[in-house]
Amino acid sequence: MIRYLYHETTEEESREIDRALLCDGELKALYNELCEMVGAMDDAQLQPAATTVLSILSYSRHLQEKRTH
Repeated sequence: MIRYLYHETTEEESREIDRALLCDGELKALYNELCEMVGAMDDAQLQPAATTVLSILSYSRHLQEKRTH
């Protein structure tokens, strides 16, 4: 189902899943739930933790100091 959601199935697989979704209410409910989850993940704004940013900046400063000495 995940491959289907991301359009990674073959044409034949997609047709079979389409037919199954029409006939199987539980499968259709699962599909709808997965669609919502994919949408929520796509909408999520991911940001690194402040400590991660500080660590990267510190490392960068350290590299700059090594190059100037």
